[in-house]
Amino acid sequence: MPKILKSLTSFIIVMMSVAIANADDTREIGDNFSAKGVDAISINAGVGTVELSASDGDEISVLVSVEPDDDWFGGGPDREDLEKITLQSASKKGKLSLKLDFPRGIDQDDIEEHWEIEVPARLQAKVRISVGRISIDGIAGGVDAHAGVGQITVDVPGGDVRAHASVGDVRVRSATKAAGDIEMDADVGHVSLKLNGKNIEVKRGWGPGASLELEGSGADEFSVTADVGNAELVISGG
Repeated sequence: MPKILKSLTSFIIVMMSVAIANADDTREIGDNFSAKGVDAISINAGVGTVELSASDGDEISVLVSVEPDDDWFGGGPDREDLEKITLQSASKKGKLSLKLDFPRGIDQDDIEEHWEIEVPARLQAKVRISVGRISIDGIAGGVDAHAGVGQITVDVPGGDVRAHASVGDVRVRSATKAAGDIEMDADVGHVSLKLNGKNIEVKRGWGPGASLELEGSGADEFSVTADVGNAELVISGG
């Protein structure tokens, strides 16, 4: 990754951390949902973090902390504004979709969202974030993650994985024993694949990026890509 872009990404992440430490107002919004009849969960976030992990139960637990992101220019939302934000949920054909609802006059970019979600491991997960970090752990039903600017970390026992960052690094670990087709690409950055203890050679092109395609006979397929950033995949199922 070019130094100036790498520095920009690091600066954004650091400033987000500073905002978290200095925020005067924080509000927590939480809810629980039955996972009966639910096959997939979708989370759509703006600026902040999403941490999604597997649980042993058959319930979906959601906790979102919201706070003003006013360190850039000052004069951000106040406590009264935070109280107007609600958790919006919609269920259709076995898919539970979650996002925050921002009333008129409150800009989503002025609010930091920090999601903590626990779901049954069997669910399929789709996560979107504009700026920030995504962390997904223990989900076996399949993962689809996208970050505009930020970082994605996925650690799963199996299932399909599709993970992409426009600007930022993507790191995926899977313990699947049924690895199928693998696609990896970084337009500007590095690609790294370790398959059952063996480092797979990646051939770089003439440009600043790298790509790799590998056919597999298993059911779990992988697409790990970044426009500007590094793409890393480790499969350890044997």
